[in-house]
Amino acid sequence: MEPKLSMKTVKGYPDLPANDKINTIHFLNASREVVAAFESFGKLFKPVVYDMNGNIEKLHKHYIQDKMGNQFLDDMLVNDARNRRLIVEPLLWLKRALEMIEAFFTNILNDNSKQEDLRQHIRDAYKCTLQPYHGWIVQEAFSVIYRWVPTRSQLFGQGAKHSENMQYLEMFLLPLRAHLQRLNNLYTAHSLHSTKKA
Repeated sequence: MEPKLSMKTVKGYPDLPANDKINTIHFLNASREVVAAFESFGKLFKPVVYDMNGNIEKLHKHYIQDKMGNQFLDDMLVNDARNRRLIVEPLLWLKRALEMIEAFFTNILNDNSKQEDLRQHIRDAYKCTLQPYHGWIVQEAFSVIYRWVPTRSQLFGQGAKHSENMQYLEMFLLPLRAHLQRLNNLYTAHSLHSTKKA
């Protein structure tokens, strides 16, 4: 049986040198890939997929209104800081979801025991990323969703296939982390963080 994910085929996020801005369309396209990968987890994950896709589309809709002026996500964010619904809030929630996925994949990668059951990994990832911003009802919904996460073998395969997936997963995570760090720095520098719960 083929694994649900083949990290070798995922283009992912481009390298992001320390002083570079985030190219908007490259970021959105890479984020769509992440959502597609998450969609393969199963039907119960559709609410997460729907929410992430919704935020991506809001950002893309704003981007195409002025492709030159919105070439970089950094500029879009800062220029539209006053109108939070257009850029600040959708990007913030997308960032938080990506942080959860990054934490989940990192937990899997760092698990030397290579345990099959990944529920604890996604539970821990959710707890340190999205949970603080979710109300009780959403938290309860998530507690049902992550009980149905596929096993390690279902997601990444076994033997040589698993090893290859882990190698490419590590390569995928490095630029993703750089993008998330850059976004966190921007939100902090411009005091754009929101404490509003979903």
